[in-house]
Amino acid sequence: MSEKRIKFLFYKEYIKKNLSKKIKPLITEKAIFTNISNNYYTFIFPIYFNKKEISKYLQRVYRIKITKLHTNIYSKKKRNKRILKKTFSGKKIKLKKFKKAFFKVKDF
Repeated sequence: MSEKRIKFLFYKEYIKKNLSKKIKPLITEKAIFTNISNNYYTFIFPIYFNKKEISKYLQRVYRIKITKLHTNIYSKKKRNKRILKKTFSGKKIKLKKFKKAFFKVKDF
């Protein structure tokens, strides 16, 4: 086997095992409303993905053509605790950042 073929097979297995848990569609009222009105979809990706990798992943897995792609980076906020009329700002438990990808699909 050629080296490119081995890398491709490794990449395919990596997608099946690891990324299927981390990459998921975002289902909220706002996301569904924009999907119906403007044909936009939202997914959550790990922070180390860039726009090219996101578009390649979506085209390979879902077999769709993407016309526009926007990304935003989010992090979890601090939790505040209230004890006896005093508020204490909590620590961030495991600073987890994630990336939201908004993309428009080409009409069929």
